[in-house]
Amino acid sequence: MLLHVLAAIHNTTTLLFGIFLSAFFLGVRQNKSNTIKLLLYSLAEGTVYLLSLTLIGETATMQIYPLFIHLPLALFLTFYYHYTFLSSCVSIVSAYLCCQVSTWIGMFALSLSSEQWCYYCFRIIATLGTYFFLCRYVCHTTEMIFAKDRRELWVIGFLPFVYYIFDYATNVYTSLLYSGSKVVVEFLGFVLCTTYLLFLFLYFKQYEEQQETLHQNQLMELMRD
Repeated sequence: MLLHVLAAIHNTTTLLFGIFLSAFFLGVRQNKSNTIKLLLYSLAEGTVYLLSLTLIGETATMQIYPLFIHLPLALFLTFYYHYTFLSSCVSIVSAYLCCQVSTWIGMFALSLSSEQWCYYCFRIIATLGTYFFLCRYVCHTTEMIFAKDRRELWVIGFLPFVYYIFDYATNVYTSLLYSGSKVVVEFLGFVLCTTYLLFLFLYFKQYEEQQETLHQNQLMELMRD
């Protein structure tokens, strides 16, 4: 009974974490009005989730989770709060990536105690702690980052997008993550390297453009003199 209660609390906090953080990452104001709206939206999503669990079971529900949780959230943020679809998707997969903090803390607690209730307790605490930390210290930065143009957003979102696909492909749709395959183990390293190189390329291009603009301004100033 205790495990069922803890599992329900864990699922609830994780769902709220993803929805609220995705919105606040984009720059949705953290006020009473938006909190109520997001809570009502979360209630609707939670109802759909429970219906899916009842009708088709946990395994099938997790496999179609992106279709009835993540995609509707992206559309909600796009059409209700008027953010671009790309920035909404980047925000959602970034929030999804942040869930790994609580996942690994829970796994660490489970490895030490071998008790499932410890896993859920530590995950719940870590989820809440991560949420409040990110809302207080990070969301104001992501608001500016996710407002950048499409080219920059693709680079910024590349790593969380690939991780999102990787996690579902190797953990939800298959069991490749636990197969011990060296290709799977090295894949994230490859993604990190690629993302870093793309970031350097974009940064260098921006630097060149800024220098060119500065040079043009200096020439114009000289011509005025």
